[in-house]
Amino acid sequence: MKKNLKRALTTAVAGVMSVNCLALSSVLQAGAAAAKYEFESGKLTGDAEVKTDDGNASGGSYVFLKTGGDEISLTVPSEKTGMYTVKVSYSAPYGDKVQNLYVNGVDQGQCSFASTAEGVWKELNLGTVKLTAGDNTIAIKGSWGWTNFDYLTVEEATLPDITASDTTCSDPAATKEADSLMKYLSSVYGKHIISGQQEIYKYGPHDFEYEFKYINDTTGKYPAIRGFDYLNCNPLYGSEDGTTDRIIQWVNNNPYSENQGIATSSWHITVPKNFSSYNIGDKVDWANATYVPKETDFEPSKILEEGTKEREYYMLCLKGLAAELQKLQDANVPLIFRPLHEAEGGGGETGSWFWWGKEGSAVYKELWILTYETLTEQYGLHNLIWEWNSYAYDTSANWYPGDEYVDIVAYDKYNCTDWSTGSAVLTHNDSAISSTFYSIMQKYNSKKMVAMSENDSIPTLNNLVSEKAGWLYFCPWYDGGSNDTNFLTNELFNKKDDLKEMYTSDYCITLDELPTDLYGNGQQGTGTKPSHTTQPTTTTTVPEGKGEAAKIVADSGNYNISFKQSIGNSVDLTFDLSDDVSKANGCIGISANVDGVDYWLNYKWDLDSTDEVTAKLDKPYNITYNNGKDEVTDADMIKKISDEAIKQKNAQVQIWWVANGAGDTLETSNVKLTGAYLPKSSSTSTESSGTTTTISSEETTTEATTVSDTETTTVTEATTVSDAETTTATEATTVADTETTVVTTESDTDVSSDTTAVSTDETTTTAASTTASDSGEVPVTGASLYGDVNLDGKVDITDAVLLNKKAAGQVDLNAQAAANADCMFNGEINGDDATTLLQFLVQLISSLPVNPQ
Repeated sequence: MKKNLKRALTTAVAGVMSVNCLALSSVLQAGAAAAKYEFESGKLTGDAEVKTDDGNASGGSYVFLKTGGDEISLTVPSEKTGMYTVKVSYSAPYGDKVQNLYVNGVDQGQCSFASTAEGVWKELNLGTVKLTAGDNTIAIKGSWGWTNFDYLTVEEATLPDITASDTTCSDPAATKEADSLMKYLSSVYGKHIISGQQEIYKYGPHDFEYEFKYINDTTGKYPAIRGFDYLNCNPLYGSEDGTTDRIIQWVNNNPYSENQGIATSSWHITVPKNFSSYNIGDKVDWANATYVPKETDFEPSKILEEGTKEREYYMLCLKGLAAELQKLQDANVPLIFRPLHEAEGGGGETGSWFWWGKEGSAVYKELWILTYETLTEQYGLHNLIWEWNSYAYDTSANWYPGDEYVDIVAYDKYNCTDWSTGSAVLTHNDSAISSTFYSIMQKYNSKKMVAMSENDSIPTLNNLVSEKAGWLYFCPWYDGGSNDTNFLTNELFNKKDDLKEMYTSDYCITLDELPTDLYGNGQQGTGTKPSHTTQPTTTTTVPEGKGEAAKIVADSGNYNISFKQSIGNSVDLTFDLSDDVSKANGCIGISANVDGVDYWLNYKWDLDSTDEVTAKLDKPYNITYNNGKDEVTDADMIKKISDEAIKQKNAQVQIWWVANGAGDTLETSNVKLTGAYLPKSSSTSTESSGTTTTISSEETTTEATTVSDTETTTVTEATTVSDAETTTATEATTVADTETTVVTTESDTDVSSDTTAVSTDETTTTAASTTASDSGEVPVTGASLYGDVNLDGKVDITDAVLLNKKAAGQVDLNAQAAANADCMFNGEINGDDATTLLQFLVQLISSLPVNPQ
């Protein structure tokens, strides 16, 4: 479901097609030698410029794509029309960036370019595109900008067969109707595409049948699949809109055909915006409910904890939904069910635009499994074909719940709206986006069928066939009543002639072409699915003799742990070991940022015939850059990074190796983390740069900061420090409605209980703002130096790099850095802040923060 959402330059559009940025060498075999094209020989627009300052670049030159809307285009000749693999050599020293790939003026979607060190070039596979005989234009258009491009290669590609090896229902007790439907879907997959159309919601700008009558008036046909939405099935403002009855009618007594139709449904379940004050069972007006993460204080991870209000609310939601789904099962109606959709959103761990993806992939996967098991096991619903939404980002597979909980992998395509310049521009785009199709197919090992569960434009018949994009079905979203949301009838999305050609072709299956025994060839399942052993987000009970317990989140065999205070010099770990385990080792991994650069530190631990170990954090096993390469070897730098690491509150416990008494290697799943604790003491001390701040274990930790003669550092969170434990601190001061404690430690600075003395070279903090001078120097003029994300007292490109990392979910910021990073002044840290900071650095805006529009 799509709303009119504002998007800044760094924010991906909901459901926008993303080009595959994974290596496809295993499925895309080169048909001929690759042709190479230097970007500096192409056509440049906007602020894009050729540079010659890097001898590592091919030919000694490259192109710097600076801002959104800038473009580099190359003319690429082709002897024949066909599918070709496109690769680019790039360098991204300013952090992770997203740009758009265009072929012959058609947007092929977004592609993410992972950060690199300066002067390091990487060759990235952008997937397959269709080129026509003669000259073609391939272009990279800036979305985020700030990326260097060296050359592009093109080679003919041979596409793999379109198959799915796992086409039986994941539910072993599936009804015979669900089993029969899966058999039919698999019989046409890769050979035909099934037509579909989403219906409007109740109280929409027109009636339920509007889209279906339009399709019939245009083509003389009706779609085989009808999309529904159980969005009104909720305990807040839910109203009976007849969804269940319409599903039963479409399948069992279709008004448009003697044939039975196919039904699919999403579930836009909402939560109260102010959940902390909500009482379970109360009614809430729709205006006070939401599915947008930043609009609610609802915490998805708490659904996984017994006894929480969040779990009680979600189970109440499932109870109401189950009652409707039971009516379908009683009527022998199977449903392609797509709950908790589009979870990853704009990519990574923090890009979700729905609350169910708010806390990242690990929590989301457990939420999906809880939903699956509750509906199938607790409520005995076996008429569901479980459809899960993926993207083609590098990180998308992290969100996959697992083969045993998914029947169909889906993708939502919205690529007719160009956001590269920061505002929406509608352009007709009927590409079959084969690069995305094959990327998703490969990402899940060709096990599941791949469908286009939502879309704006339907790819043309010619593009589907020539690009060999074997989508199982298409399903345009309904007309929303405005030019940019009338996805079916606005010809900028779907031309009438193209719609008619598709619906009347042999390739497309319509309602009248479904088999008369569509639900009569299946068998009733008798199996019982093994119950999933969930390790939900939990706070461990503190045993006697232990200090603060960590919150633990299981994550793909690893365990993310978080404390309320700095980790310090050691962590006590407890494990559950299988009977035959005698030895195991692993590490505690910590991410730390020093001077704007992200590092990953491994601290090794070893178990020997025991289930408990103390991991020492005084000396790291090794330190690498966060990309996992280039180990740090300089002793002074290791000390500096290590000092920063023990200030962090979050870490990851990894299990590397497990063995039995004979020394034989066992699966690491034989060792499970059950607890993580800080050493018990009355206080915790952290030493850094010769300065110590002592804080009791019950208090919020604020790191001591050594301040140079030319700057003052502020910590923007209220901190309680007892008289006996205070090293140096001024009293809490309220600035611009924000509680601010100024903590300053300096051997040659006099500090009283009320005043911090600074030299004449220092700037006193009086107002929360940052102003750019003509010289580019940014003085501190507020309680927070907005834009100074790495806390070095100035605002420059290293802050932009770090902020992009934060927006992508790759690093965490402490309280001061987070306050400085809020360049939009709205309490959120995301891509909008990254864009605003870049605009400030290139002097498109003159001051920070800016108020959101």
